[in-house]
Amino acid sequence: MNLGESLYRIRRRASLVGMWIKLCTGHGLPFYKTVNSENFTFCRSKLSCLPLLPWDCADLKLSNLTIQDDKQVYVIPNSASQAISAHDLCWHKAPDSERYWPLKFFARIPFAPGNPIGDIQLAWARSRLQNLVTFSLIGNLTDDLYIKRQVTRQMEKIILSWISANPWLKGVNYISTMECALRLISICHAFDRVRNEKISPQTWQALVYLVHSHAYFIRRRLCLFAYAGNHTLGECAGLIYAGILFPELPDAKEWLAVGLKIMAKEANVQILPDGGNREQSFRYLAMMVDLCGLVTCLLKHHGRSTPSGIEQAWIRGRNFLQAFASSPDNLPAVGDSDDGYALSPYLRLSWKNCFYKSELPDQSLQIFAASGYSKILGAENHGDMRFSHGKLGLANTFGHGHADALSICWDLDRKSLLVDPGTYLYDGDSHFRHYFRGTSAHNTIVVDDTDQALQNKETAFGWSRAYTAKLIWHSENLNGKTVILANHNGYADSGVMHWRALVYDHHFGRWMIWDRIDGTSEHALAMHWHVDAHVEMTSDGIVIDCAGKSWLVSVQGGKSYLYRGNEQLPLGWISRKYGAKEPLNTLRTEIRTCLPHEFLTLINPIEENQTEFSIDDNLVNMLRSKCVET
Repeated sequence: MNLGESLYRIRRRASLVGMWIKLCTGHGLPFYKTVNSENFTFCRSKLSCLPLLPWDCADLKLSNLTIQDDKQVYVIPNSASQAISAHDLCWHKAPDSERYWPLKFFARIPFAPGNPIGDIQLAWARSRLQNLVTFSLIGNLTDDLYIKRQVTRQMEKIILSWISANPWLKGVNYISTMECALRLISICHAFDRVRNEKISPQTWQALVYLVHSHAYFIRRRLCLFAYAGNHTLGECAGLIYAGILFPELPDAKEWLAVGLKIMAKEANVQILPDGGNREQSFRYLAMMVDLCGLVTCLLKHHGRSTPSGIEQAWIRGRNFLQAFASSPDNLPAVGDSDDGYALSPYLRLSWKNCFYKSELPDQSLQIFAASGYSKILGAENHGDMRFSHGKLGLANTFGHGHADALSICWDLDRKSLLVDPGTYLYDGDSHFRHYFRGTSAHNTIVVDDTDQALQNKETAFGWSRAYTAKLIWHSENLNGKTVILANHNGYADSGVMHWRALVYDHHFGRWMIWDRIDGTSEHALAMHWHVDAHVEMTSDGIVIDCAGKSWLVSVQGGKSYLYRGNEQLPLGWISRKYGAKEPLNTLRTEIRTCLPHEFLTLINPIEENQTEFSIDDNLVNMLRSKCVET
């Protein structure tokens, strides 16, 4: 730890003590709940203070609104909106356990995995107040002034309820400064959209209070140095919003200057040169990229120059995301995800057909070396495959990364067939938390029933030992085939090295995955293919049906078994959204043998008059020679 980080930690601790003293004495608070909102441009302006943004509201309908007793408006919850009705404003209730988080100084609340209350992420998701943005979007679907005003009244009720139930620095909703920043951003966008619907002075006062108290808190609790990550970009975005939109607040200039300086620097660190991210999580990357885009649009809307570090991070990040998904709804489930967003699930700021087109070249082989992903684009009816050969996650403890070295996923006709099963939960079920982030939950090989990296059992995120994965060689056209070869050393302590090659035959539309496990002595090997589709087991492997076409997946090199929803191992599960899991077909091919050993997976379309999938011995021999040379 250098001097700068030591001083940072001292200041961070001192600010915590200072806030604790202010809270205990009740004197010297830097803000007040009662202000004259007319003194703030954001509150008195009749014109929007925020830029127009692209939205996809196809799933939102006026039928989502139900008016009862001519007084209350409800939004029927869906999987994305985290909407809250007037009946459900229990801000400290844990959704998973229905217990209540204590209302005391936030630093004294035990929230780490294993706490007696529940998964804190579930409580935080609601308190981001991003449901208010959903309300404002639904209100814009009609010209009926009565409905618009009812929507606005409900929004007012929610923000006033939150402030009343969450005294400054008390409760779980002040533990994370990132959550405070997302809350600040969402209320600004939500009320900016309905500013002309006769918002009460009390509501405007509440909004100013929340912005001031949150920005003050964020400035003193910024995640820097070893704590830097996706939280840092969110916190800086919150400071920038507060500084730009509320220049009348006493610290606004400092918030803006600090937010811009740190965000410009960290955006270049957290969003890698190829557009991927250090944490090896697609969902958290999408949040960071949208945050950079929101800040860029905000600054331009107010005629301010945008630091190139922020705007360029947005550009390269959105290109990376679009290489692997057509929208945020179908992002790969790589690494951890809490299903969170920068602002709203309906925002399309960083996706095609919005303000720009993707700048990626249309190539059959796309390699993102810095983040450690490659993608082979097959013909339209053959699908695409994604190959993971990057780091475990963010350095130091590698939080949010999963042990998925050399994992391969296959998308066909806009559906994921060979999948990454996702996250499930951060807390509440250590058995399945261990599984979903472990190697057997990914399309790769497990040696001796251990993960490629060593999980830290004291945390839900940390890893005690990582691995190194490398892209060794590739060719876009080798006798009509695209080939990628990579390896990883996750089992080096056992004297084992795993090599994997992904091969696409352009002529026949066939896929081949060649695995070689080098080493000495005897080991137990198990390869897994997680299939999100109906399958039939045959003597040759499994048959997958998709889009009116059948594919045979056969594995050579061991005995294959089909698992689905096994609780004990565990094996055969998928988590489509945070906090939920369901059974999934998983093909496991295992053998106990002396090394070296090879597996060969063939994925072949079942068609009339098709020729047998013959193995290219010259290609396999060439791959073996490259393993020896490296």
